[in-house]
Amino acid sequence: MFVRMVKMAREVWAFLQASEAYRVLPNDDGGVEAVFNIVLFRAEDDELNETLVEKIKATRKMYVSGTTWKGQKACRIAVSSWRVVVAEDLRVVKEVLARIAETGR
Repeated sequence: MFVRMVKMAREVWAFLQASEAYRVLPNDDGGVEAVFNIVLFRAEDDELNETLVEKIKATRKMYVSGTTWKGQKACRIAVSSWRVVVAEDLRVVKEVLARIAETGR
């Protein structure tokens, strides 16, 4: 169960790391090995960050919590469910985040 959660968080981190629309935090180059079950990120678009958490939650497909990093709004994904199915759940995360980055909703 823990291995699946770590794998999911690392896959989300890798998706965000490769994305032009999002930035993983902290960006101190700790690499994917530093990720266990929490992923912090924010949009590259500062204006989108003002409503990003609410837009993600409004999809009712995934949940994130809001946080701040160095005084700026950010999102926190905590992978903490025994029900994680990496391939299926990652597809949902990618779809939701890509759609919000492209359309703003």
